[in-house]
Amino acid sequence: MSIVDSTGKEEHLSSSPDIPSKYFLAICCVIGPLLLGYLAPNRVADVLMPLADKSVVGFVLPNPDADSAAKIQKLKNTLAAKQKTLGEKQAALEKLDPSVAPPEKLNDAKAAVENAQTAEAAAKADVEKAEGSRDADRTIVQSKQIADTLTARYNYAATSGVLYLVSAATLLLGGTIVFRRSRMLFFVGLALSLILAGLVTKVPTAYANAGQTFLKVLLDQADQNALVFKPLFHAYKDASFKISDAIKLVIDINTFVGLLAVGVALLAFAVLSGPEDKPSLASLEERKANLQRMIALSSAILVVATFASKVVLDWPLGLIVPSQAEALRPLTSALTSHLGMTGTIALFAAAAPALVGWYQDVKRYRLDPANMSAGQRQDADKLEFGIPAAVTSIIAILGPALTSPVFTTFKGIVEMVAGGKGGA
Repeated sequence: MSIVDSTGKEEHLSSSPDIPSKYFLAICCVIGPLLLGYLAPNRVADVLMPLADKSVVGFVLPNPDADSAAKIQKLKNTLAAKQKTLGEKQAALEKLDPSVAPPEKLNDAKAAVENAQTAEAAAKADVEKAEGSRDADRTIVQSKQIADTLTARYNYAATSGVLYLVSAATLLLGGTIVFRRSRMLFFVGLALSLILAGLVTKVPTAYANAGQTFLKVLLDQADQNALVFKPLFHAYKDASFKISDAIKLVIDINTFVGLLAVGVALLAFAVLSGPEDKPSLASLEERKANLQRMIALSSAILVVATFASKVVLDWPLGLIVPSQAEALRPLTSALTSHLGMTGTIALFAAAAPALVGWYQDVKRYRLDPANMSAGQRQDADKLEFGIPAAVTSIIAILGPALTSPVFTTFKGIVEMVAGGKGGA
């Protein structure tokens, strides 16, 4: 019994490995990441945090006049204290009778009054200077807020550009791998990836509710903070600067692009996991190289997506008062860590079955006596994953998790424990 693939080559089922095993690994490459890297962790998050599409906290936006007003009030309090001291010194001097009081005591009292007058005059000058610089202080606060929000925009734009580049490279390599195996599989897989990417982008999750809603609600309030952003409202003609809806659109586009590339990558892993009818040294070396490339590119997508999450969630922290920003920072770190850890899980679930399928074909190749002449046996050693290649692949798979803040915390704990043991 035989079948003919899309290239016209005849494949004999009798000489192929067990068909269910072949499709089992391929299915694992696609279903495993969806179940373990997306559905399971997001389902747990949805159960623990069934958030509605609204913010769970209120935000305190900075008042550009607050610092200036506080500084002026502090100086006025200092001036009042100096004036009180001056009054006390003058009262003490007036109580002294020049005809009775010793000259030394009278001179000391006069010196005290002069010193108090000098201090009072200096404090009054400080108040006048602070009141005169009120507009300059407001401009400085506005400049910082404007610089922070524009910096966040440029950073996210740059990160988005990197995401598009890596996604395009993944689509190109993954699509080529699938297209060479079967044109029909390529077009069907691409269509399913488009549909799946669109659905997942629109399906709300606890991550999206806590993350994007956190960002959108705060940006809505920031858009209304005309006291701070009035120069930008004027420069961008009001509506152009109000980007709470625009940022959601950009996030959705980036999510769709990344998921489309990931979908094609999963299909490529599935193709690479499938056993060959008669594996050759050249084909096995090519599959090995393609596996390494796909692991690296898939990791790059997930790393960039994790970094983009950090950039976009750090953005609003620069728009609120520092004390509240510090209080909310653990939430943004947890959201970024959630994305990084699920990315690592998904990449492992996709790469592991493909590597298993490749190793099975390497084993079949080596067990074939026709392939085990002296020269061929030496060439077969090239199929081993050397330590550098293995380490590189492991780091690539762990890349998304290593990018997340939770790894930094874990690393700190490990170093603390190791340091404690060393000291003991």
